[in-house]
Amino acid sequence: MVQGHCSLLKKVSTMQYSEKLKDPRWIEFRVKVYIRDGYSCVNRGSYCGWKTLRLHAHHKIYYVDNGKLVEPWDYPLYDVETLCETCHKVYHNTFTVPIMDRKTNKIINEDEPTRRTRLAIESMKEKELEDESK
Repeated sequence: MVQGHCSLLKKVSTMQYSEKLKDPRWIEFRVKVYIRDGYSCVNRGSYCGWKTLRLHAHHKIYYVDNGKLVEPWDYPLYDVETLCETCHKVYHNTFTVPIMDRKTNKIINEDEPTRRTRLAIESMKEKELEDESK
């Protein structure tokens, strides 16, 4: 597993997860993500190897259902994006992927930067609604 994940994800052993990445359902899902993103890293930052490095399908959020992590291929396509190997490592070494409980629709591992971002977005949406009602 990539460092930085909460203890819930650590319960899934590396061997189990690596086996899931060989599953035909994951391979098919991953290809759909790559096709949508033009077989290139969506980040394209200054350190990005979007043309030269191996691509990864990155989950922008993880879902938990009844306390169990949802299978990697059981996600809407919009929750997964193509990153190059470098960007994927930088992301996981810098940020915590939010984990949402599907029943409550609440983030269960929210760190401070994620909380501030969520509150800022909610505030902007509220302001937009206020402006529209005027």
